[in-house]
Amino acid sequence: MHLWNSYKPGFVYENGTWNYVSYDTGVGRRVTPISVRNNEFKILKYHDFARDNTSVYFKSNKVEGSDPNTFQIISGKGRYRYAKDKNNVYIYVRNDWSIFKIINADPNSFETLEFPYSKDKDDAYCGNLPLYVDDVSKFEVIESTGFTITSSVNSFLGTVSDSIDKSSEYERNKHEYNRKKYGFITASVFYSENGKAITDKLTYEGYRLVEDNR
Repeated sequence: MHLWNSYKPGFVYENGTWNYVSYDTGVGRRVTPISVRNNEFKILKYHDFARDNTSVYFKSNKVEGSDPNTFQIISGKGRYRYAKDKNNVYIYVRNDWSIFKIINADPNSFETLEFPYSKDKDDAYCGNLPLYVDDVSKFEVIESTGFTITSSVNSFLGTVSDSIDKSSEYERNKHEYNRKKYGFITASVFYSENGKAITDKLTYEGYRLVEDNR
């Protein structure tokens, strides 16, 4: 058993700099500096989160648009977890390095459902993607899943490598759907193609609308 397996990752102040220290079998001790003033930096009670006077940090990364005074974890068990502040709702994966804003989610009315779904007063979400449901009060999760996808915006929208001669018909149709529905996205996305949810008129498989009886 390697020695670094017994270490826990976390924030460490050394050599005049705050760092996020992690461990893996390939590299051993990995030190990632954080650009922050020492007298402003504070480790939060939530695992892998810290703050300064203006922002929240997830591991070594600043969470853009975050509010450190209102930040809180709202679902801290299991692999997939949720947090929020007065500005945004976030989803992240335990033991991963990425955190995603749930697009257009309302922090005040947001609630988690069976993964990968959640909702607020206006809409439901699959991962961090809005579903544009017709009536969120009738949104119901039929089947949950633990399978997820993290994708760059270009890959998700099929704007880089979606050539007809190299992609399946399914992939081309999926990318066309994504561009039509989510063409406004400019950041990476986190979602699932599995799981199932319904309203009285709509049926979703993962994030995709597969039946519309309106």
